[in-house]
Amino acid sequence: MAKPEEQGPPPVTFTLDGTEYTSDDRRMPAADVLRNFGGLDPADYDLVRVVGQGQEQRFHDQDDVELVPGGRYVSLFTGSMPVE
Repeated sequence: MAKPEEQGPPPVTFTLDGTEYTSDDRRMPAADVLRNFGGLDPADYDLVRVVGQGQEQRFHDQDDVELVPGGRYVSLFTGSMPVE
């Protein structure tokens, strides 16, 4: 049996677009967060971490994201809108 100090950090719980998720991985590309947790196409979205009142941190596809326990993340549509 592994000793506690030999185990990795505990899973991190965060929200993406208001839905709570848990991940064993604390670092991953923004594209993976959008695709794996939000079911979104990273070609059309960026990931934004809401840091505080009026403050945010924006991540593009290959930017490395550190998922913060209790962190609030939202998807930002960056794709093209059809013209009618």
